[in-house]
Amino acid sequence: MVPSKIYGEVLARLPPSHEPEVLAGSFVELAKKNPDIVTRIISQFIKKDCELIQKGEMSPNTLPNHVKPIKALLDANGVPLHWKSLYKLYPRLRPAADDRAYTREELQRMIEVSTDITDKLIILMFSSGGFRVESWNYFTWKDVIFFQNKDGSYKGAALLVYRGDPESYWTFLTPECCQTLVRYREKWKSEIGRYPKPDEPLIKTVKHPTIRRLNAIGVTKRVGKVVKSIGLRQPLPPGKKRHPVPLDHGFRKYFNTMMRRAKVNYLDKEDMMGHSVGLEKHYERYQEEDFERFSEYQKAIPFLTISNEERFRLENMKLEAEKSGNETTRSEIQELKNELKKTQSHYFNTLKVMQKIIMDWQKR
Repeated sequence: MVPSKIYGEVLARLPPSHEPEVLAGSFVELAKKNPDIVTRIISQFIKKDCELIQKGEMSPNTLPNHVKPIKALLDANGVPLHWKSLYKLYPRLRPAADDRAYTREELQRMIEVSTDITDKLIILMFSSGGFRVESWNYFTWKDVIFFQNKDGSYKGAALLVYRGDPESYWTFLTPECCQTLVRYREKWKSEIGRYPKPDEPLIKTVKHPTIRRLNAIGVTKRVGKVVKSIGLRQPLPPGKKRHPVPLDHGFRKYFNTMMRRAKVNYLDKEDMMGHSVGLEKHYERYQEEDFERFSEYQKAIPFLTISNEERFRLENMKLEAEKSGNETTRSEIQELKNELKKTQSHYFNTLKVMQKIIMDWQKR
């Protein structure tokens, strides 16, 4: 990016080698000695990228990603430049949201064609947890904390994303996903001869008899096969570079869409997606009561649930709970009425006794 002639004129020497670290050091030294020249160099770099954009060889959304590392390098070394004037050279950005989320019907078809429970679990975890694809490189069995009802059925589960990373956060899973995860655990036992240990990967590869993590690349390949099998990812026509639904990110978009439709609190939704919103999250959690945002997530469970049968079951449970609550309320009201009658009866009886005592006293 920087002609050797400029290094010779400003620094009176050339970089000793073309190693990235050496060139970065020379560039910082050049910027400190003559910021105006470096500003012009960056300006020319931006203009060349703009030419590629005009030719259709590069997206305008890519240009900022080329400039960010330069700014980060100079900022880290205390070199102030007038970045606002450089940003004005940027072309108009295209809307990033020219793709969409998976629909529930598409997710249903994906599950229908999935003959392996591994694929079904991937689809359910992706859509109900809303995490990024690289999260699969972290998950272990100790990252899941199940929440159960008194009858043993599942209310949902908490899932720790990026364990051990500064960006770690908690999201949640639907009861539907919990049921599939438990069935997968039983399949694990039938294949290995024991249940998975807490530190073992949450999903293992199918090919190998030994326990090896199914990483993000493997997950993407499996999702790609499932999506193609339902005819959703056909070859792109000439001139088009993107499919309507991003292969992995389509699940995250589905999660975000359903959370909004369920009217989940915005800050809670953002926190469950791993976005920094300033909410408290750096403390240990062990049981349902520790997860203050699960009640918000529960609003979205009917929206995030994929199976029609499971959604009907949840709706019936809700109606039964409301009916039971109404009956309990009516019973409590009747008990209060009965208690009030007893109290009133006792009051009147006491009043009569006192009146008789007063009358007897007056006759004396």
